[in-house]
Amino acid sequence: MSIENPHIRKGNGYGRGNWKSFGRQYVRPCVGSFHHAVAPGKLEKHCTNITRDFFLLCLMKIASSLLLFYFFLPITFNIFRAKVLLLGQCITLLPVVNIFSANYRTARFKLRSFRCIYSLVYLALTGIYCTFFIRWYIRKGLNLAYFANCIYMVVVYLSAWLFFFIALRWQSILGAFSRCERSFLSDHYRRQSKGRFALGWKIRFTGFAIFALALVEDWLNYYSAYQSNIVQIATCNRTNVTVWQNFYLREHPHVFHWLPFNGFTIAITEWINRCMRYTWTYLDIFIISFCYGAQFRYEQIFRRLVAVQGIACPTNFWHDVRMDYVAVSELVQVLDAQFGHLILLACANDMYFIATQLFNGFQRRRVIANYVYFWYSLLLLMFRTIVMLYVGSGVYAASTSPLQLLRNVPSQHWGIDLQRLTDEVASGENVLSGKQFFFLKRQLILAMAGTLVTYELVLLDQVKKIPDTSTDCSYF
Repeated sequence: MSIENPHIRKGNGYGRGNWKSFGRQYVRPCVGSFHHAVAPGKLEKHCTNITRDFFLLCLMKIASSLLLFYFFLPITFNIFRAKVLLLGQCITLLPVVNIFSANYRTARFKLRSFRCIYSLVYLALTGIYCTFFIRWYIRKGLNLAYFANCIYMVVVYLSAWLFFFIALRWQSILGAFSRCERSFLSDHYRRQSKGRFALGWKIRFTGFAIFALALVEDWLNYYSAYQSNIVQIATCNRTNVTVWQNFYLREHPHVFHWLPFNGFTIAITEWINRCMRYTWTYLDIFIISFCYGAQFRYEQIFRRLVAVQGIACPTNFWHDVRMDYVAVSELVQVLDAQFGHLILLACANDMYFIATQLFNGFQRRRVIANYVYFWYSLLLLMFRTIVMLYVGSGVYAASTSPLQLLRNVPSQHWGIDLQRLTDEVASGENVLSGKQFFFLKRQLILAMAGTLVTYELVLLDQVKKIPDTSTDCSYF
């Protein structure tokens, strides 16, 4: 099949007999971009609800801290609207200004800004908090549970600093996305994406779902700790302290051993703990977001090739497709260089805590709420890790998906650009990695599962079981 008249349905159609309908017609260049997918609100307008969304998201942390579960549903709906970048800034991450602007060039790091001061205050206070925490548990004597808590503190605090350094380079990262997306925001790619899930919808839905599950986990954590606190009060026959005083002295002895017990200290402690808990979840959400950004562009190329399957396309068509493919491959290299440390940290941390929590699953607990929270937390961690690895490995899978279509092109339609494109798809290693220590491919999921089973058997054979702390009547 060949194209006889290049002007067929030139105006508004893109019939299968017209390759020029896949030409470069740009409309609304910001809509559909990665910046549009992760930035808050509708970038076509100056949102009047931005301030309201920001304060509602701040209220989310306070609400979870005070166990106000009835705020859960309305706040999560605002998270869905707010998108990924604002969500991170509410927990002190990525202090970038002008994130509401449709022009990505205005989104940049600014030292003299509220967001930067907010992040630096958090980093300073959290550094002191982590020092008290680690020092306290070293003095208590490290066991498996205490060591895991210390690792958690170090990883989350390190993640906050890594996000701060990413904010310094955020404008250049968006620039790399913009250079790649120039062609993909044009008419010929937009038509192929109609009736499919948009990039912004994928990122927003996944982030909303994972964060909503994390909110439930946080509430269950509070409820579990509260029930354990009730058991301890009954066991130790405490009559000289209130329920909440006993709760905070028991949950944060490293803080209240040095600082007075008052509302201000409690508020700062809760703020730090909420931000740290959600930073761990946000790390996976952020990795999923930029992996979707690269994977979606490879999928657009695949759909474009499906649309012209069986058509004799001219040389310049294959040249354009090859240049688009090269642009996405260059973007993957930039993402691997910029975010490889985040991938390494997230995978190592998730794998370690899954192994540790699987071992802790054999411990006895005196309160049913402890069982509910423990298994929910473990299953959520496993789900989060699998989703992150699956989406991350999807970048490589999407980069190789056009290969079979290219090999099915008849030999009489073969050309130098088609040959080069086929070679690049077949031999290119367009894959994200954890600083080149490992590569995000589908085989990695099974490899991590096998490693976890091996280490779990070692832990069961070598490590002594942890005693129940709910009957420990000492505070310090």
